[in-house]
Parts: sequence; structure tokens; C-alpha cells
Amino acid sequence: MAELVSPPPAEQQQQRVLLIAVDDSDDSARAFAWALEQLHRAGDQLHLVHVVPRLAFAAQYGVPPVDFVPAAESSAYESAVQRAEQFIIDRFLRALPAAIRAPVVHIVKSEVDTESVGHVLCKKAEELDTAAIVMASHNKGRVAEFFLGSVSQYCTHHSKRPVVIVPAK
Repeated sequence: MAELVSPPPAEQQQQRVLLIAVDDSDDSARAFAWALEQLHRAGDQLHLVHVVPRLAFAAQYGVPPVDFVPAAESSAYESAVQRAEQFIIDRFLRALPAAIRAPVVHIVKSEVDTESVGHVLCKKAEELDTAAIVMASHNKGRVAEFFLGSVSQYCTHHSKRPVVIVPAK
């Protein structure tokens, strides 16, 4: 006969690190809420990670990333960071229940074009020794996914950590 064993009390459980990839979308906010409700345990350390891809600057200026002058890129980066800080406060930090410890927020600039958002997330998960990566699935459509790639697909194929993908509505 199998014996049922109760898990140790929360104060005796080892602290886990959870990485939640965030962006300024409803899908991302839903994934964050899911992680808090379904995955988070007392004592876990949350890390919210937003990646500002270098190619985002190309779209803003209408030129290839290699053509940037440093002043323009610096200005665009600061603007992107400020926008990210604001949506992280509005969408995620304000929605955090009082009982949950404030997360560590990482706003990461992808320094080179060859580092996709997925690559940066996988690297950050390794650096933090995370228990899991949680992210939203975005339904961009097949054409957009072909040209832009899928962050969740990249992470599921390349991450050494478990990846939880919360489906889009």
C-alpha cells in the first residue's frame, strides 16, 4: 500500500526562482496572473524580464540597426526603457497581491542582432538558475511568425529549464 507523504511546510521548502517574460500585452498580463495563481509558492523569488530587441530601434528609425549613430540609439533605448518601466508598473506591479514579495525587474537590451528575444530569455534563465520560464503565447499569425519568429517556440527548443506557455485567449 502506498503511503501519502505531505510536503514540508512552506518555511522549510527551498526557495525557487521563477522567470516571467513580460511585454505590454493582455496575453502577458494573463500569463503573469496564471503564474501567481498556479505556480508561485510562498518564498519563491519572482523575476520579471522584458527584452528590448535591437531590431526595435530599426523599426523606430526606419534604418538597419548597423546604421545607427550612438546618440540616436542611446536616446531610443532610454525611451524604450521608460516605456517598459511604466507598463511593468501599470500591468504587473500594481496587480501583485500584497502577500507576494515584490519581484526583481530586468529590462534587458539585446546588444546584437543575432540574439533573439528567446535567446536572451534562455540566457537569463540560466544565469538566475530558474525553476521555470513562464511566458504568454501570442497569436501573431503565420506570416508574422515566419518573419519575426516565435519566442515561445525558441525557448521550448533551446531552454535547459522548463518552459510554461500560457495560451492566448
